[in-house]
Amino acid sequence: MVSSLEFIRLANWVMNQVLVKSCYGVARKIKSHGFDWGDLSSKPLQQPSSFPDIVKCDLEGRGSQTLACDFHKVLLRTHSFFPYFMLVAFEGGSIFRAFLLLCSCPILLILNYEMKLRVMIFISFCGLKVKDMENTSRAVLPKFYLENLNLEAYEVVASVGSRVFFTTMPRVMVEGFLKEYLNADAVIATELHTSGFYFTGLVSKSGFLVKHSALIDYFGDTKPDLGIGNTSLHDQLFISLCKVSLKLATTA
Repeated sequence: MVSSLEFIRLANWVMNQVLVKSCYGVARKIKSHGFDWGDLSSKPLQQPSSFPDIVKCDLEGRGSQTLACDFHKVLLRTHSFFPYFMLVAFEGGSIFRAFLLLCSCPILLILNYEMKLRVMIFISFCGLKVKDMENTSRAVLPKFYLENLNLEAYEVVASVGSRVFFTTMPRVMVEGFLKEYLNADAVIATELHTSGFYFTGLVSKSGFLVKHSALIDYFGDTKPDLGIGNTSLHDQLFISLCKVSLKLATTA
């Protein structure tokens, strides 16, 4: 016979799984109706890029090469951070925190890219235990990242021997996935401020990651063999610092 305690635990687990998928689904559905919290500061170039398309990349003989790749808008098909912050808010925090993040949507719509990200970080992370976030990054987020993986970009990533990822997303949200599932050699991302065993909800003093500057700081005078970015001005500058630059067509 199954004890009442085991039954309660099972029911609680099932409810959590349903709620996680529901929160993520709500966030994606809101985005699909025109509420996009993507990187508004990354405007597409007015002129077509001179860099070759990623589909033309020859995957053979790249086992010894180093790749520099953006995570958001390149490796992921979706352009919005919001669904992933919703998962952190609910699974790492509580349903109240997730509801608060959802209620912030009208405010997010009138803010610029950096302020949107700061608000989402504050609501999702303020007072959150570092350990709880580590558990969420290992047990919850990878499933949803894999569902939104861009296969064209992934094939190139898988063909090289060394992979370095750059993103403005908080490192704690992406590092576990990138190192465990994509064998990343390094993850260069935005750092969050902590106090003891808790997140304060603030970005560290270094601020949000600037990809092209971070690439120069990491590689120095050595150029990575391959760079993948989208058609935004920031990514064009980022991949222009690589020996071979590939662009990924912007997707919704």
